[in-house]
Amino acid sequence: MSIGRRGWWRIGIAAALCVAGTGTAAVASGVPPLGGRAAVSADEQRAPNSEDGLQVVNVSVDRTKVRGLTVVRALVANLGPKEVSDHFHATVRLPKHVTVEGRVFPDSCQYDDARRELTCDFRKGLSLRRTATVILPLRIADDVRPGQRLSGGVVSVQDPDRPTRSVPTRAFTIDVE
Repeated sequence: MSIGRRGWWRIGIAAALCVAGTGTAAVASGVPPLGGRAAVSADEQRAPNSEDGLQVVNVSVDRTKVRGLTVVRALVANLGPKEVSDHFHATVRLPKHVTVEGRVFPDSCQYDDARRELTCDFRKGLSLRRTATVILPLRIADDVRPGQRLSGGVVSVQDPDRPTRSVPTRAFTIDVE
């Protein structure tokens, strides 16, 4: 059985989150992590000016053919330092020449009036070092030519615990074969 291209990035994200969580747990317990370094606070571990809280950590899109179907997968992670207990929203702005076709995940995604943006509501919040996924099946329009790159797609997340900070975003494109 083969893991496939999609499985490897999930394994990588899970491994990275596990490694990050292990170091934080060791620091919080006061036990020196492997290698014998002295314990430092979680704030000292974080790189200067690094972002925390809710972040869009990955957006993947499969290549597709003209009039084909592709899937956008967006991964949102809670990088801490605490749990997001309130609901939060992830917003996906679609590139031109695509429409959503089929069932989206989560089911709470709603279109704007122009049907160019979907807002997905995650009602249960997100625990520390956990992830949430948005999955959108997209149909490519008939007027798109092979070799064309559809740009302008953006995934963003609004952190309810940090309403005044800039909204974390990640752009995506769709390559049409």
